[in-house]
Amino acid sequence: MKVPYNWLREYVDIPYSPEELAHRLTMAGIEVGSVQVFAPLGENFVAGKIGALSLHPNAQNLQVVTVNTGNGLLNIVCGAWNIKKGDMVPLALPGAVLPGGKEIRTAEIKGVSSPGMLCSAGELGLDIVQEEEGILILNEGCSPGTRLTDILFINEPVLELDLTPNRSDCLGLLGVAREVAAQTGGKIKISAVEVEERGRDIRELTSVEILDPELCPRYTARIMEGFKIAPSPLNMQLRLLSVGIRAIYNLVDVTNYLMWETGFPMHAFDYDKLEKGRIIVRRAHPGEEMVTLDGVTRTLDPEVLVIADARVPVGLAGVMGGEYTEITTATTRLLLEAACFNPVNIRKTARKMNLPSEASQRYEKGVDPEAAIFAQNRAVRLIQETAGGEICRGIIDNYPRPYRVPRIDLRVKKVEEVLGYDVSEREITGILEGLGLEVEAGSPPAVSSPRSNPAGAIYKVEVPSFRRDLYEEIDLIEEIARIKGFEKIPLTLPVGVLTSGRPSRERRVLDRIRDVLVGCGLQEIITFSFMNPRLFDELDLPPDDFRRNAIKLQNPLSEEQGVLRTTQIPNILQVMQYNFNRQVDNQLIFEIGKIFLPAETDSKLPLEKMLVSLALSGKMPQNDWQNTPKPLDYFYLKGILEALLNSLGIKEYRWEAGQLPFLHPTRGATLVVNDQEAGFIGALHPAALEKLQFRQDVYLAELSTEAFLNSVSLSPSFKPLPRYPSVLRDVAFTVPEKVNAGDIMQGLKECGGKLLEDIRLFDVYKGTQIPQGHLSLAFALTFRHSERTLKDDEIDEIQEAMEQFLHDKYAAILRKL
Repeated sequence: MKVPYNWLREYVDIPYSPEELAHRLTMAGIEVGSVQVFAPLGENFVAGKIGALSLHPNAQNLQVVTVNTGNGLLNIVCGAWNIKKGDMVPLALPGAVLPGGKEIRTAEIKGVSSPGMLCSAGELGLDIVQEEEGILILNEGCSPGTRLTDILFINEPVLELDLTPNRSDCLGLLGVAREVAAQTGGKIKISAVEVEERGRDIRELTSVEILDPELCPRYTARIMEGFKIAPSPLNMQLRLLSVGIRAIYNLVDVTNYLMWETGFPMHAFDYDKLEKGRIIVRRAHPGEEMVTLDGVTRTLDPEVLVIADARVPVGLAGVMGGEYTEITTATTRLLLEAACFNPVNIRKTARKMNLPSEASQRYEKGVDPEAAIFAQNRAVRLIQETAGGEICRGIIDNYPRPYRVPRIDLRVKKVEEVLGYDVSEREITGILEGLGLEVEAGSPPAVSSPRSNPAGAIYKVEVPSFRRDLYEEIDLIEEIARIKGFEKIPLTLPVGVLTSGRPSRERRVLDRIRDVLVGCGLQEIITFSFMNPRLFDELDLPPDDFRRNAIKLQNPLSEEQGVLRTTQIPNILQVMQYNFNRQVDNQLIFEIGKIFLPAETDSKLPLEKMLVSLALSGKMPQNDWQNTPKPLDYFYLKGILEALLNSLGIKEYRWEAGQLPFLHPTRGATLVVNDQEAGFIGALHPAALEKLQFRQDVYLAELSTEAFLNSVSLSPSFKPLPRYPSVLRDVAFTVPEKVNAGDIMQGLKECGGKLLEDIRLFDVYKGTQIPQGHLSLAFALTFRHSERTLKDDEIDEIQEAMEQFLHDKYAAILRKL
């Protein structure tokens, strides 16, 4: 936001230099990034009055102009033909230096001495719109010999504000003036605008209908006719140039001028091009098109709010007008819009159409709805002053969602507690009223706690519509601190009781998991907690899968991050896809993070669960000349998980057959810890591999720490070396194919009891020696007693019990030699 210093002084008295003002605003939280000078012009530039004009005696394309400088007459050779006797023009005297660096000297041109130069706008470095090209024509009211810097708005110090998003009120000079007035104790120098209305009543000419009040809470309109379109007054053009806006012609320039003055964007339509003269504020129809002022045809959708007439859209609300209803030199009647729009919708439209502008910037941050009528009246008054014309009687004000003034209780005692120093009640009311807030004296509570000091006075503060960033008591306290000066807050050392802290149990468990997985050769990744719901389709999740019930974000950063994740699998697959696309084929990665599930009721926050997710693909070991790399598979990942569980001291776990929609139907399992489902493991489904364009198998696992957190043993335990020998037995069982090896292993563990030290599946066989529909599972059993040597009879007895148990439960038959 650019703030010309002298333009600002028209609204408030400023007792500071531009540099000091910049410092004071910055210290009050309105950061000034820089102070630049607009159109710097040196000495020896004055206003001259044209006297006699005659042809150059030696050049037909030149003329000799007699110019009154206020100190005498000079004959100046000039090549421009747009001047006439009596015109006031800029004159560069000898010694003047033009913006391009050229120094003016007395020169002899075709035999005629010329002690100076008449200047065009371009030669002064000004991009001015004139009725005729050539020498710049000044205001007739100035006197010959007056310095140009005293006539034109040049050599203007311009403060560039780096505003925070909440301070939309300072996107207009009046808002900045309020800030200055609050610091100086001054008053805003602007009064109500009186408008002289004539002609027909506006309600006979137009109507305004708002079909979506949520996106447009207020729309006002006025109509003018009989004006003359022409270049704006010179100093209005210079004002606009000083803030970076090039002048066009008076009607458009007035709306830009008012936007910079009030912070309220406006738009003018050619009234005669509006179908039936109507204005309808609505959402665009699917596939609807319109051509914007930049000549581009835009395809719209229902997310875009448009200003339409009775037939088609004529403008993108708050972003850009339409080409068809643009003000041109042929326009005889205009409809002037001053409206309020939903900030989020305007931001989305501006980004979608790639049309950022000064107007959309203000609408995105929110404009003052109560300023619409003032802006309308001020605009039509300025149009009348610069272009003439008549203002039709009346104003249309469609205001379905009126602004409700919030009232905030402010405790004097709380102000002093937060700031750390005493603030008088007079100072508090003075600061808040200086900022434009209404302050009403309240009374302290009737009863105060005997253990605390009285609360002191309480004020009822009404927040005006232009300061909608003030919601709570602490916001008002911040305003008081800003104006008094943040540097007045006393420096104090923090006070507190030092305690010896240590990580929580959950944190230590997660650290242990991280250490084990890194030790197994995996690399940790960190992804966003957001995801694209489209990824659920790529995993072929059924419509009723709980993972699809994701929490939508109200204002997502992008479509790719539209919902909170309910599983880490999509995110980890995206990382793998990114790496595959960059020729990284061998990947062993994991992530420890939270997922978010909807609460049972809307009033509660989402449920957060900590998960550990793993993904493997490729071959191991990598780049090893001694060992041939082998493909990573399901059992490699299962071994990592079992190593993790053993490291955490979890003994009571088992694998059960399980199927998930995104896992291979025959290569997946569910992990059960303490009879509670704790996660899954498996190969990514071939259909998902194809959709993601993966050229090699991917193996996934996801564990919920909540299921086994209480079973983790973090304290190291000592186990002495065995004193007595072990007994090794190999057994093989013929079982039906539908029986899981894990179930057989679990049955062997139950029968073996404490004497069964270890069990390992070492062979799976299916062939001619095995009945059809069956397979052979061979296990290596290790028995040991901690206090004595076991006898064969004891082992035989246990083995017989195993055989009988497995036969009864799973129809397993012990294979014998």
